[in-house]
Amino acid sequence: MNLLGYLNDHLAGAAAGIQLAERCRDRDPESELGQMLQVLLLEIRHDRDVLERVIRVLGGSPDTIKRGAALGAERISSLRMWLPMFGPGSRASARLEEIEVLSLGIEGKRLLWAALAQLSSADERLSGFSFPDLKRRARSQRDRLERFRLRLATEALGPPKVAPMRATA
Repeated sequence: MNLLGYLNDHLAGAAAGIQLAERCRDRDPESELGQMLQVLLLEIRHDRDVLERVIRVLGGSPDTIKRGAALGAERISSLRMWLPMFGPGSRASARLEEIEVLSLGIEGKRLLWAALAQLSSADERLSGFSFPDLKRRARSQRDRLERFRLRLATEALGPPKVAPMRATA
């Protein structure tokens, strides 16, 4: 795999991640999770823009086919929320899985920035980017999301809630 292909794979993942984060945010935009996702979306879009600049600095261009395929795959995966026979079995489990996919994408981005930081010492075209700062921001993004992932895990995987018994007269 060449570097531009690798970067375009990550760029396609960023497009899918943005779409997923928007869907999760739009489900309940006024909640604490929705508000955090709004901030996270701004950062993820900025990271995507940085990645596009990296690709251009290296002489490449964004691969629209990879982007389209990633967006299509993300859209199909969103059907799991509405088709329980194909999905995780409950809305709570589906929400947990969505946040986990988003978290894994952010971890992949952190690894991308680490790889580019390593490459920047050998490729001066990459010297104008602050990959260590981008790596730290990705870690922060994942840390902020983790609190919500754990909360959703408790809701989705914890013991079933038993309705209180009502006294009959």
